[in-house]
Order: sequence, then C-alpha cells, then structure tokens
Amino acid sequence: MAPDDSAEISRLLQRFERRFLATRALRSFPWQSLEEKLRDSGSELLLDILQKTVKHPLCVKHPPSVKYARCFLSELIRKPSGDSVTLSESTAIVSHGTTGLVTWNAALYLAEWAIENPEAFTHRCAVLPRDRPLPGQGPADALHLPEGPAGS
Repeated sequence: MAPDDSAEISRLLQRFERRFLATRALRSFPWQSLEEKLRDSGSELLLDILQKTVKHPLCVKHPPSVKYARCFLSELIRKPSGDSVTLSESTAIVSHGTTGLVTWNAALYLAEWAIENPEAFTHRCAVLPRDRPLPGQGPADALHLPEGPAGS
C-alpha cells in the first residue's frame, strides 16, 4: 500500500470513529469514500472500521443505543455488496411461541468469524429450515435445499 493510501485510510478511519462516538447522523458518515477504498482494500478495512466504532473501548464501556448501533452496522454491511440485511428484533421474551425475535450473541460471533474466514464458505450452500411454509408454499417447500445433487 502506498504511503498516500495509508494516510487516506487513516483519515477515513478517524472520520468514522469520531462520527460514531459522537452518534452523528448516519448520512454524515463518509460512505462514498468507504466504497471507493473497499474496492482496493477489501474486507480488512471493514474490520478496522469495526475496531474504531462498535469495538472501540469507549463504545464497549458506554455503548450507544442499540437502535443506533444496529442501523450503523446495517449500513456498513450493505456497502461491500450493495445488498441490504434486515435485522428484526423484539423486546418481548416470548413472541409467537418462540423465544423472541432477538439477535443471539452466538450469531454475531459466527458472523464475525465468517467475515474473517471467507474461505470456509467457498462452494457451500445454506439450508434454511422453517417451522412453517411461507404463504403460497406447500409443506414440501418448508425446508429449502439447494438445487442439484447432494454434495455438489
């Protein structure tokens, strides 16, 4: 990495850190600059941003609101791929016969590990079991399996 690139990335990280710790409006973050740098730097830059924001020692000791952190992370996740992730939670302990619509800490740790180890997911498929089919689907569609022969 050229010295100029390193200095630019340092300034970008500092801008994210200051805005996040001040809980500034998400639209004030330098998202466009981040997208440009991600084309060159890859996911390592995202990990650096996480260290400067949600994993910052001050933020760990005095975290921002859950809503703010969730919106920030959703926006950050959306940048590399252009896709969005919807995270739906409920403060209810039990909701519709389940243990509530909460994000489990284990899921967050797994997601972090998956970001750091993308090779573990190369040529893999995900299976999404459902306890009930979506509207318009029959019971046979309740378990979504990849197309093609098993193990492909």
